This record gives sequence, structure tokens and C-alpha cells, in this order.
Amino acid sequence: MTQHLITVTVTGCGASYGADSTETLLEAGLRAGFGFPSACRNGNCLRCQGTLLRGSVQLRNGRIIYAGEAAAAQVLYCVAHAQEPCEINVPDITAPGQLPVIEAACQITDITSLNHDVSRVILKLPAGKAVQWYAGQYLELLLPQGPSAFSIANARSGDGRDLELHVRHTADNPSSLEVMAHLRDNPVVRARLPGGERWIGDTLPSGPVWFICGSTGFAPAKAMIEHLLTRHFPHAIYLYWGARTEADIYLPALPEAWASAGQVQYVPVLSDAADKRYRSGLVHEAALADMTDPASAECHVGGSPVMAWAVFDALLAAGVPPENIHSDVFDYAPRQ
Repeated sequence: MTQHLITVTVTGCGASYGADSTETLLEAGLRAGFGFPSACRNGNCLRCQGTLLRGSVQLRNGRIIYAGEAAAAQVLYCVAHAQEPCEINVPDITAPGQLPVIEAACQITDITSLNHDVSRVILKLPAGKAVQWYAGQYLELLLPQGPSAFSIANARSGDGRDLELHVRHTADNPSSLEVMAHLRDNPVVRARLPGGERWIGDTLPSGPVWFICGSTGFAPAKAMIEHLLTRHFPHAIYLYWGARTEADIYLPALPEAWASAGQVQYVPVLSDAADKRYRSGLVHEAALADMTDPASAECHVGGSPVMAWAVFDALLAAGVPPENIHSDVFDYAPRQ
């Protein structure tokens, strides 16, 4: 006999799940993959508190609490059973697949110039600070002039404490120079992570993956490619990396090594130089010229908002399904 499920909506993460009458809100939520804050799970430590906004629940001692009454502000969801469709607000909860966002003081362990306007910055998270992120996500440096977002350029590995950033700093962008000056002058910087909804996690793509990037848009591509290679991804990986001139490409030996090992099909593209070692023109045009089956391609685009939206339009026109085109730009700089 199928157990009737009652819908429980969690406003802390804007998602819902089903609970039957035999399990608590916590038990059902954990089963559904939600990350509920909890400890003793017996109602003694008071860690499992939420605010009931709609519906009613019955506690293990038989008491029924209705939304709107005083006790609804401190419902212990570890000992509460849904009596009807209900809504509860739980601070710090995570939805299935979502990672908790943390702030931490990170040690700046290395700054290395990679070319004339890009530096690699290595941060180390505090010992004992458990932080998770997905390949392709970003962090925010919490600087005196305000938060500044950078893609995390490495997949999580080892003890998960090292964070690699690729910081572009140019005279025509004074704020980027301020960021680099702060990082060079301070041994520690506060960071908030992870951010971003465009990533590759434990569930790998079901077909070939195309990375189309310009400048430091290579950073998230690098993290995702490293993750795919570590997981022995069985499908083709394509990396199309565009720049104005050869001097604008940094870490060239890394994608070349992937290509030499037969792991990645790498095509560097220059827009302002005629060099037979490189494709010429716009990076997305080079990718589309080689893309024989657009309908099956998963595409990750890294670059400025103007570039990312232009690539989106071109991929869409070529037959790539819109749900297969990903870039953080689409989230933080949506079209009006």
C-alpha cells in the first residue's frame, strides 16, 4: 500500500518535499536530500528549530501546533510530523545538491604573474574548515571596496583547503588594480563561497562537453576539465580558448598537455593576429565550425557579459538547446 505524502515547503531554500505521517519533517527532508541543521534529533539541543508559516504539525508528545500561534515560531522539526500541507522557514538549510555558503579568513600563500595582465593567486582555507564547492563555481573576496567575485580555478582535491584564482588586472580597469594591491599588501583575505549555479558535480554530463572561453573565462573551464578528467569522463571534451594575441594566453602548457595526452581537444583562437599555429577570428565561430552535432552538445561559456550573451545567441541559432548552454553571466547579468 502506498503511503500518502504530505507536501512540506521550506522557505529557507525555496523548495518542497513529501513527508508521510510516520516520519518527522527532519527525517523526510534528509531522505529527500535537504541539508537540515540538526544535532541530537530528540528535541533536547534545540538545534532543530524552524518557524511554521502555514499548516499544522504534531509533536512527538502529541501536541499539535498551528501556524500563527506563538509556539509556531520555534517548532522543533526533528520531533514534528506534518498533519497537512505546511510551510516552514529553516535558517541555513540547503536544498538537494546545494552547498552551504561560508565565510572564512584565507591565507594568501602565493601570487604568481602568468602573463602581462593575469596573476594566479593561491588562497588557503583555515585548517579544520570544511568547505565544499563544485567545479565551475566562484567565490567573493570581501574587500574594503566591496565584494569582488572570481571563479575558482581548481576542482576540490586533497584536503580541500587550496583555492586558485586567476585575476586579470589592467590599467583600463582601476578596480582590478585595487584588488591586486590589496592582495599583495595583506597576508589574509576574507572570502565567501561557493557561489554560482553553473557547475559540474557528481552527476556528469551524458555527452560531449564544449568549453568556449575568453581571457580568464579559462579559470572555471580549467576547474571543470580537471574534475572531468579525475572522474575519467568517457565523452569528448573540447576547449576553445580565445584571446586577442598570443601574449594574452596564459598557462598555455596546461591545455597543450591535455591535448597531447588525448584527453582534451584544444583549439586556441586569436582575433587580432595571423599565426598559423592558431585559429583566427572569434572563438565561438571556430567552435561552431567544428561542432557537428549541436543538439547533443553541452556548452560552458566563460567571459564577459557581452561575449557570453553573443555566444549564447550564436549557439542557439546553430541548434544547441538553450538548456545546454551555461554561463554564470546568465545569472548575475541577465538580459532585461
